[in-house]
Amino acid sequence: GGLHSSETGSPEMLMELVYRLAVDESEFIKDIRENSIVMITPVLEPDGRDKLVDVRMAPRKDSAAVVPPLLYWGKYVSHDNNRDGLSLTLKIYQHSMKTYLEYKAQVKHDLHESASHLYVSTGTGPYNAWLDPIVIDEWQTIAYQEVTELTKEGVPGVWTHGFYDGWTPNYEFMIGNLHNAIGRFYEVQGAGDGSTRRISGRPERAWYRPNPPLASTMWSIRNNVNLSQSGVLVAVNYVATNKEKFMENFYLKSKRSVAKATTEGPAAYVFPAEDPRKGQQARLLKLFQMEGVEVHRATTSFTVEGQTFGAGSYILRLDQPYSRIADMFLDKQYFNPNDPRPYDDVGWTLGPLYNVKTVRIEDTSILSVPMTLIKGEIKPESGVKILTRNDEHIQFGLANNIKHVVLASGDGKSVIVDYSPGLNEYASTAYLINYCADNMLTTFRFKKSALKIHAAEESFTVAGKEFNAGTFILKSSENTGDLEQQLDEAGKVYGFIAYCVVEVPDVPMHEIEVPRVALVHNWSSTQTEGWIRIALDEYEIPYDYVGLQEIRDNTRLRSTYDVIMLGPMGLTQALNGVQGNTPRPYRKTDLMPNIGRQASTDDIRGGIEFEGVINLRNFIEQGGLFITFTSVSEFPIHFFFAQDLTIKETPNLWARGGVYKTILEDAASPVAYGFGEELGVYFNSSPVFSGGRAVGETVSTTQRPSGRGGIGDEDIIQGRPRTQGQPPAGAGGQARARQMTEQVQTQVQQQLQIPREFERGDFARRGAAGAGYRTIFRFNPNTQDLLISGGIMSGEELAGAPAVVTAKMGEGHTLMFSNNPFWRGETQGSYTLVFNALLHYNDLDAGRR
Repeated sequence: GGLHSSETGSPEMLMELVYRLAVDESEFIKDIRENSIVMITPVLEPDGRDKLVDVRMAPRKDSAAVVPPLLYWGKYVSHDNNRDGLSLTLKIYQHSMKTYLEYKAQVKHDLHESASHLYVSTGTGPYNAWLDPIVIDEWQTIAYQEVTELTKEGVPGVWTHGFYDGWTPNYEFMIGNLHNAIGRFYEVQGAGDGSTRRISGRPERAWYRPNPPLASTMWSIRNNVNLSQSGVLVAVNYVATNKEKFMENFYLKSKRSVAKATTEGPAAYVFPAEDPRKGQQARLLKLFQMEGVEVHRATTSFTVEGQTFGAGSYILRLDQPYSRIADMFLDKQYFNPNDPRPYDDVGWTLGPLYNVKTVRIEDTSILSVPMTLIKGEIKPESGVKILTRNDEHIQFGLANNIKHVVLASGDGKSVIVDYSPGLNEYASTAYLINYCADNMLTTFRFKKSALKIHAAEESFTVAGKEFNAGTFILKSSENTGDLEQQLDEAGKVYGFIAYCVVEVPDVPMHEIEVPRVALVHNWSSTQTEGWIRIALDEYEIPYDYVGLQEIRDNTRLRSTYDVIMLGPMGLTQALNGVQGNTPRPYRKTDLMPNIGRQASTDDIRGGIEFEGVINLRNFIEQGGLFITFTSVSEFPIHFFFAQDLTIKETPNLWARGGVYKTILEDAASPVAYGFGEELGVYFNSSPVFSGGRAVGETVSTTQRPSGRGGIGDEDIIQGRPRTQGQPPAGAGGQARARQMTEQVQTQVQQQLQIPREFERGDFARRGAAGAGYRTIFRFNPNTQDLLISGGIMSGEELAGAPAVVTAKMGEGHTLMFSNNPFWRGETQGSYTLVFNALLHYNDLDAGRR
């Protein structure tokens, strides 16, 4: 209980329930005590509960108290604290996961408030395609037990089905479903501030609600407690008195998960050793370890399905109890837009979102590859290495273990010099850290701000090894102390290799300065920028957290900050803020000691307003960087910070929260340093920037039902062989599966009318020539290849549109995102777009054509 702080009834009910389970001597309660173990957490979000109690009780203690809104629950987010299941960035999720993995309960039940009078979760569908069908049947079994028993007692308004869909796995109760148990929830008529009041309900009958709520009735917190407690008791008693059945199902689901690799497949996922983003790779694998998924590492190179993977590649075997988590998080999703309205996001494939390569393997021979189980933290190879050249050979070695180094002299002849760390000029002229858009390198730069570091503005090669644009270059002559030792120690902490070279590369470069950063929030909704704060804190980037009014009132922004970030919000919300006739303080008082912990002010009223617009314009013209995300990107466009860029209308576009493919258009921009040609980003409906056009016209992409895989992939039913019910096929049914997939892809190709001669590069060159802005990434103009995971309709309204844009004004820049680079901890691969901008805020014109 108490996950959502504004939903006040469950903590009261659960404390009473504990007492009742302990002392009640009825046979009904004794059956529960004698046949089950019940673990109860009355308040899962204690910080938010404390704040809620403050604002609810203050006017009762002092009728003249000025009570602020409940702006903050936990440290970072409010309602989204029930949406962290795909990243585990919040402490409450980490604690819940750790507790579940320790005790392995058969049922996990969350309590919420919003519906009249009691909704019992089953879901409308489409159901999550990776769950075992057994658990979906269990949802129905328990729910109808509750609905039937309470209806028999004459309780009105107990119903199921018509609320939540059952698709997205990011909810807190899904911890149970992901681990072969049962996860479920209630929505009860809210308790509010505990007072008695008249409520209204929806009295219409439906097949799933034959006993509808009352049209109008008196309601109090006692009603809330009674109704939710009665339902919980029915459910707990039913599970306790049918313990053998539910334990057997738990065993069968676990057994079927182990058999998944050789039944419905796939057999495994591979994280190739060749992936350049070792830090991002380790971060994603850490998530699976937190989920209880076993991670293995290949001890030799191997070839499977025509692909060769190097020794050191990581393997997630799908013949383990929690195999469904790996498949669910790494597979593609397809949600048909014609299905019932989704409750939340519809796509979440984590490989593209982390900018990490993952390979889905069907061939079960991979399970025989020599590999070892990783039992501790996964860390990339790191430290200092000598990079030298002798003819065509590249010699690598830990610097401290090399006594003699072969170097190439200017006339092409080789010379041998003694190597003495920190003393020999040949071995320590410069150090190179190849930049591959790994987030930990940003942490390194901010934590080691005393080091003087340059960034290469172009790619280059030293001794046959390629280095990307953005590569960190540290010159020994510009840094004091034992630079090699500093880098060797830092590399082990931040997961990088520093290569020692004889000469500073002859490449254009600029210094990477450490910026002063401000993150701006409003005083009406702080949740979306909370995910930005999580990212900045995780990667230890210091920032000031300021309200809209501080932008309005500070006429010297440029002397205070180098970068100002404005979190997602509407244009009107940013401009006007909270309105009112009298001051509205938000700070700690004797009546409300828990308020004001994240931020405080004497008056929350007002926004950026006209004065703030002028201040921001001056800030940019004087060399500052202004960054906006999603909806609030309308702000710089509206006030002409970005010439020629507009937001276009997309009346037919259906692109709910999911993963969409963007292509790199301007690799020379510092914002793009370290990225490849494509990046999967999170996008949800809007805004869509003008500029660019689609290739092919999308009528719809609704030929296939919701399920696993992309638009052109086949769905796979869980828990049974893929070939079951299919005509005999050549190679164990896989040939037939491939044939089906090719047929669907051909149908989609024909439907979308995509020219086969389409060249992405031609489109990029046709981009927005002469525009007053610089497009860094744009959504894939190929409508067939735009969607990675989720659903889309009328994709031509999004295809080809700029996704990440910079615009220059005076000496500074504005960076605008159509996608959301900071979304619920899932978009680790997009974090670096912002981090690059921070590191190179003063040099964003580098490489400008």
